Parts: sequence; structure tokens; C-alpha cells
Amino acid sequence: MKNIILFLLLGIVLPFGVSAQNCASDFLGTKTLYKSPNQKYTPAPTGYEPVFINYVGRHGARHLTKDVKSTLAYKLLLKADSLTALTEQGKRLKKMVIGLQKIEKGNTSFISAEGKDELHGLGERMYLNYSNVFKDDLNLSIAVTKEIRTRQSADAFLKGLNSKLKDTVSATFHNDDVALRFYDLSPAYKNFEDSVDNDATMLAIEKADDFKAINFFVASRIFTAGFLKQLNEDQQSKFVADVFGFTTIVYSLKEEIRQAGYESTDLNFESFFTCDELKKLGEMDSRNEDLKKGPGKNNNGIQVRVAVPLLVDFLNTSDEFIKTGKNDVHLRFAHAETIAPFAALLRISSADKMIRNGSKSGDDWNSSAIIPLSSNISWVFYKRKGTAGYLVKVLLNEQEEKIDGLYSKSFPYYQWRDLRAFYLEKLERLKVKTSDDMNSYLLQLR
Repeated sequence: MKNIILFLLLGIVLPFGVSAQNCASDFLGTKTLYKSPNQKYTPAPTGYEPVFINYVGRHGARHLTKDVKSTLAYKLLLKADSLTALTEQGKRLKKMVIGLQKIEKGNTSFISAEGKDELHGLGERMYLNYSNVFKDDLNLSIAVTKEIRTRQSADAFLKGLNSKLKDTVSATFHNDDVALRFYDLSPAYKNFEDSVDNDATMLAIEKADDFKAINFFVASRIFTAGFLKQLNEDQQSKFVADVFGFTTIVYSLKEEIRQAGYESTDLNFESFFTCDELKKLGEMDSRNEDLKKGPGKNNNGIQVRVAVPLLVDFLNTSDEFIKTGKNDVHLRFAHAETIAPFAALLRISSADKMIRNGSKSGDDWNSSAIIPLSSNISWVFYKRKGTAGYLVKVLLNEQEEKIDGLYSKSFPYYQWRDLRAFYLEKLERLKVKTSDDMNSYLLQLR
């Protein structure tokens, strides 16, 4: 930080020339585009066929969730331009931001063409992998949240599914914010979420990687020294966060960029960062997601327990299928804040590891692998004619997963009675019953 102060006192502007065009894209975190799995699935035990699916997925690749003009970056760029306080790099950035605004106008919060493709592929693969589920009269029960991108995602998924079906199926839509937006309904969780911003772990990471210096160096490439002196550290941080957000979102907008008459190089926001800066900013984002939405420092913490309503819903709808034999598929379309805590609550092996002392982002939990765009969790039920029991395969992002703490001699297939008992015992430890009012639970959660 002494160097930063010295630069300001001397009025020195740091060199503009940075190039991050050939950087790895692992900094994208939750904006990582979904990749269809290349895993070869383990054959089910002899005679068992898929008969029921319980599914929850994140919405597909999307546009920005707020207007470009509302960002601090946009406002500062226009203000600096009016004062002739933009560097040549700053002028180039301003042009890009105005271009992004044109592309995003009227599209905020919607899924993009890329997102539609992701969900279309998921629907197609669900049929191809589990066609036996869809062979008879079928009703799809589809839950979405209040956000339009979840309904758009459901529609794109259904188009992919219907493209493979012999006959279209009936679908019943309903809103279920309690099971899918639980993180918005718990006052205690909201307080926890706010407290993470000042968490000692996050502050230590910021200090270790000196994010104040990163913010200063990036801003110094955009603004003249005189204008930069007027910006406090918080403004620099928000400015860089906005530009980093533009950098990650354009990966989801390839078709929209083309349709608007631009080339990808016309919106190359990466070029304002070094590869190391992008890497560190991505790691910071992933660690923040881990602490707020994942196992963090306690995989039984409030940020995980808040997902109990979704587990209760999965158990209840599965029990309903077992009891009635009604040939339904339950599909839910939600958000990253839904998938991350649910995966940890389920004890999915790749998604429930707590932060170890001294570990760096990605060592234990990586947002790009766990909650990319269109991320999803499935319980696929299998049955053999003439037998009473069911087997269940648990998938995260269409990959077969191990449940920590639960053994299966036929892994990745678990006996339903064992899986059910495992989660009921977990709920019992949390003093929750599947018959409880989940809205009341969220209000009383501590």
C-alpha cells in the first residue's frame, strides 16, 4: 500500500498495457458456462430401470441482473469523460460499457441464448438417459421462483425434453419460493449473510492478496491520476467489481453480441486486467460464495441449514411417489443460492467440504465446479419388477456422486430406505419433521 500512496503523491499513472486475452477462464466462478458431462454412467444392477426423477436446477446462462447504467462503473466513466479524465484505456472501456448497455437494454434478468441451449440440452439428456421414466402417462410438476429467468429456464428445458418424447406431456407450474428461495425468507440467514462481508476469513484473504492494490492498479489504467485521487478505496473496489462483472457476463452473451453487430473483441473486458488479477478476483468470489452459500467453515451452519425446506420437499415428493406410484417427474428451477447449500446439506462429497485452515480457494470447494450456470441435482429412482424396494442414484451436474457418511455396496446406487433414513436422522438432529411448516421454520431459524 505504501507504493500506492507514493504513486498518488507523485502523480504517476501506471503503465496501461495489460493483456489478459489468453487467460484461463477458471475465474468465471458462478458465471461458468455449463458443460455436458462426459462421464460414462455406472450400469444399474440387473433388472433395475429408472422410474422416477426428483430434480432441482439453477437457471441457465443469463444477462446482467441490473441495468448497466445503474452501475458505479458506468457513472464514473461518464463523469471522468466529461472532465477529460479518462486514459486511452479508459476511453476504450467506456466504449465497451456503452456497447454492453445496448446489448443488455430490455434483457436484464432474462436467460440468454446460451442459457436456452444449456437447458435444452439438459432436457434432451434427461430423456436419453432415463427414457423409461417417460414411457407412460406422465405429469410434470414444475416449480419456479418469482424470477422470470427460472420460468424461461423451465420452458427451455421442456423444449429439449419434448424434442425427444413421442408425445408431449402435461406440465403443471407453480411458484415455490419457500422451497427454492429459502435464503430470502429467513431473517437470521440474512443477518448471517451480511456478517460474512466483515468475516475475519474474508478480511485475511483480502489482506494477503492485497485487493486494495489490485483495485488501485486497475483503476489507474482507466482514470488519470488527478481523478483517481478523488476516489476512495470503497469506490475503487466497487468500480473494479462492476468491470469484473462485465468481464464474466459476456461469456453468456455470445449470440446476443453477434446479433448486435459486435465482435467478441469489441467487448474484451478481460484486457483491462492481468491474468493474475483475474485469477485472484475469481478466487475471492468463489471463497465469498463458499462462506455465504456453501459449507464454509461449518457444513452444519445456518448457510447450509437454511436449505432444509428443499430437503423436506424432496423427501415428501419422493414418499408420495413411493406411496401412490403416480408416474410424475418433479422439476424445480431456481438459483445458485439454492443449489450450493442443498448440495452441502445432502452431504454430496464434492460439495460439502469445509474450509481448512490455510487452504486457498478451490482447494476444498470451487464455485465453478459446483454451481456453474444451469447447475443441478437429481435423485433418480430405480426399481426391479417383483421387488418392493427402490434404488436411488444422486447426481450433481449430471455426475454420479457419493454421499459422505452413507455406505452403499452397490454405489452409486443407494437403497432408498437407507438414503431416506440418513436424511430423516439429519432432520431429527436439526429438530425438523417433514410435516413441519417450512415457512415457520425459516422465520424461526437461528
